[in-house]
Amino acid sequence: MESDTATEVADQSARTFSQVVFIDIPQSYPPSTHVTCSYTLTAAFQPNPRDWVGIFKVGWTTTKDYHTFVWVEPCLDVVGEQTVTRQAFFKDYYLPKDEIEFYQFCYVDSTGQVRGASTPFCFRSPVEQSLESNPDDDLLVITTQDQVEQSLREKAEMQKELDQIRAENETLKSALLREQQQAVSLKGQNEQKEKEKAKLATELDQTKQQIEILRSSWQQQLKENDHLKEEMVIQMTKQMEIQQGGITERRERSSSRTSEEKYDRAVQKINQLKDEREKLKEAIEAQSEEISKLNAKVREGERELFKAKDGIQLIEVDLQSSRKEKERLAAELQRLQSLTYNVDKMQRENQDLQRRLSVQETQQSPSDDLKFQCQTLTRQLQETQDKLAAEKEETKITKRRNEYLQAEMQQIRDQLENVCKALDVEKRKSSKFELQIHEVNEVLADKNITIEERESTINQKDNQITLLTQEKEELARENQTLKENIQDLRRLYTEPPTTPAEPLYVPPDDNAPPASTHVYETIGPEDEESLVCRHCRESFPGITQDELDQHEQCHRVCPFCTMLCDDMDQATFEDHVYSH
Repeated sequence: MESDTATEVADQSARTFSQVVFIDIPQSYPPSTHVTCSYTLTAAFQPNPRDWVGIFKVGWTTTKDYHTFVWVEPCLDVVGEQTVTRQAFFKDYYLPKDEIEFYQFCYVDSTGQVRGASTPFCFRSPVEQSLESNPDDDLLVITTQDQVEQSLREKAEMQKELDQIRAENETLKSALLREQQQAVSLKGQNEQKEKEKAKLATELDQTKQQIEILRSSWQQQLKENDHLKEEMVIQMTKQMEIQQGGITERRERSSSRTSEEKYDRAVQKINQLKDEREKLKEAIEAQSEEISKLNAKVREGERELFKAKDGIQLIEVDLQSSRKEKERLAAELQRLQSLTYNVDKMQRENQDLQRRLSVQETQQSPSDDLKFQCQTLTRQLQETQDKLAAEKEETKITKRRNEYLQAEMQQIRDQLENVCKALDVEKRKSSKFELQIHEVNEVLADKNITIEERESTINQKDNQITLLTQEKEELARENQTLKENIQDLRRLYTEPPTTPAEPLYVPPDDNAPPASTHVYETIGPEDEESLVCRHCRESFPGITQDELDQHEQCHRVCPFCTMLCDDMDQATFEDHVYSH
């Protein structure tokens, strides 16, 4: 994957760097002189007055690493799509003074993108350039054995340092691999927690819907209870009218039959309400079990969060150790840079020796072995420089990887914080649902109490109806007995005597009333039946049963306690009836 990324970056750099081509760039420029570079703008590139040409040290990473720069000349004579050649002029005062490092020209557009780069060059005198132009020519190098041994020792030390740096790089690579694996595992855990959170949200929505269904059924039960209450009030009112009216026995039987039917319907309704109450209790118990399961899942999610936090703390510790390793590597790089400076110094000394040898070439005969050793040392120093550059580049790549991992860890930490917040919200929702279920339970308890009270009221009413029915039956029996007695008396007075006796002579009395010619006239007033009101207990002789019923209907009597309430108004009378 890293090689593919490097290839893509190289392809992109090649496409952008080929839009401006620098031409006639020598290998070196004389120091302390003005420098002029020529470049060609391709037809596919459109210049801008804010473009600039800068001098960069070889190995630069961003466009801010320039040493100096100049603005480009505006292209006013460009017509259509054609290549244009321009020049950039640099004053000697702003040029680099270092004769060891290599530099290159870079064309940067107004957006900060590099559109072209030149070949590397350096700032050296013509003599140095001529001496270094042909490194493979036969040169006479004079050096001492001590210098050779010191170079070998420095080479061995640098080789050891390179081995150590390679080992440290391997360690860092393995640490980065472990951190990447941990990041992948954390991502998997985060995705699993997201799935669990979505599942919990779905279950909570289902619980909410079930609670809404229970609430609607509860409201329907309340409406049915109100309707039942209205029916009971109507039934009580009718019963009161029946008791106050004193209607005939046939109507009483029909009304008692109707009352029994209504009572049976009320009992059936109460049984139905009991069944629905049991169903509601079962549904609430099921909801409570689901809520307990949700709470268990929430607690499991909390434990997973704690584990993830512990893992994050371990990764932070690893990152801190990686930072310490990075600092140590930076110190090693500084030390290597100082060693590189010493190597460069030795190169300059070798160059001085080469110049001296070129002057004294005709005077002395060099040793072939020393010449071979010097050339070998030069090649080894060059190889060491290449290795140091490669190690620097690898260290930079490691640094960039560490920064990427740190950003990824921060993103994972933010995601975990979001999951914690979502879990807190779900906890609050669950506690809210528990409160709602508790309220529903309280309402159901109140409803149960109301149903029990109504059952007791119906039972009392049933007892009162039974008592009234018994009382009516007793009154009917008494009435029938009285009727039979009256018939017996009438039959007794209408029968003639079997052995009539001789009438006694009674002297007439002028003041006495005339004798009655009919036998009933002597006992008529004494044989008249007097009816008694069963409410006020007042007797009414000489009235019919219909007149007595009209009189009893005028009374206002409680259907439960049979209390006479003629002196109460309608509202007080209703309150008295509802109090039972």
